[in-house]
Amino acid sequence: VSLNDLSGKIIVLDFFFTHCPTICPGMTRSMKKLQVSYEKNPEIVQFISISVDPEHDSVPQLRQFADRFNINHDNWWFLTGNKDSIYKFAFEELKVDKFSEEPISPDFVHTSRFVLLDKDRYVRGYYNGLDSISVAKLARDIGLLMLEKNKKNKGAIFRQILDLAWLWLIIISAIIFFVVYMRQRRKING
Repeated sequence: VSLNDLSGKIIVLDFFFTHCPTICPGMTRSMKKLQVSYEKNPEIVQFISISVDPEHDSVPQLRQFADRFNINHDNWWFLTGNKDSIYKFAFEELKVDKFSEEPISPDFVHTSRFVLLDKDRYVRGYYNGLDSISVAKLARDIGLLMLEKNKKNKGAIFRQILDLAWLWLIIISAIIFFVVYMRQRRKING
């Protein structure tokens, strides 16, 4: 699995582990509410939960955890992998330790933060997954990113029109030629 597999999608992700007795179930419930709000448009947002305990969280264990919360697996992936890669991604690329209210041990990524990535994979925000106001702000920010995406698409259409400028030039030249030809013909006949 690669983030590049999700081209054009906004991503909301978190880090968790299946046997967590504290914040992880609450964060999963919050993410589930977000997923439900986008169930009619699953192509917009991809939800990702990455296990920070790959030694204990096997693929069947992740599936069982997700099924416990009635997760739609089409647009919410539960992932695991090499611990070093996961922690490098969390700390070096997403910088979850720098933008977390609670202290995060470099030995165990346990944060209440959701991370919002735009379609170009830039971090656009960190949100407390246990705070309903913060989750509501995340939902609003997803909407803003959707509008931002639409603006870029409109610009792409305009660029396509400009790319066809040579065709417009030929059409306009043909019209001008036809008008001049018809005027000349009327003068000759008239």
